[in-house]
Amino acid sequence: MPEHVKVSEVMSDKVFVVDIDETVQMAAIVMREKDISGLIVIEDKNAVAVIALDDIVKKVVAENLSPRDAKVRDIMSSSIITAQDDESLTEVAMKMAANDISRMPVLDSEGNLCGIITKTDMLKTMPALVNYLYEKETEKEITPAPERVTVDGMCEECGNHSDELNKVDEKWICRECEELKNV
Repeated sequence: MPEHVKVSEVMSDKVFVVDIDETVQMAAIVMREKDISGLIVIEDKNAVAVIALDDIVKKVVAENLSPRDAKVRDIMSSSIITAQDDESLTEVAMKMAANDISRMPVLDSEGNLCGIITKTDMLKTMPALVNYLYEKETEKEITPAPERVTVDGMCEECGNHSDELNKVDEKWICRECEELKNV
């Protein structure tokens, strides 16, 4: 299940953007009104960066700059890391961890912005992941291990003497015959 879940199944297709030349104050107002903590920065309709509340606090408030005067371009991240809508959640989680980021714009196969994925979006999949892992573990507990007995005896398949016979399909057979059956 986890390796098969695609970004498109979890992402939000409601993407809130801010123009690169907008003021930081306007970006903060949009975040407050939409109850979100980050925006995709666009320039000429293309996603070019991400701005987060953390950026506003560290680069404007802590530096005693005016949010009315500071522009988004002045505090946005310098590069953008994106996800593809058909990428696996595992791949995107690894990208986020490697780059210490909490959100990524999602692009479709033509490179168009089609969504955003956040760590919060991924956490929402946790109950399903826990159930999946529980089911896998339960399968292991229920599936009986093949019976292995070390005895001297004759293989009921080939007739050769063996000191390790295994019960397969109600017959005691040697390892070589067992391997041939599994081929």
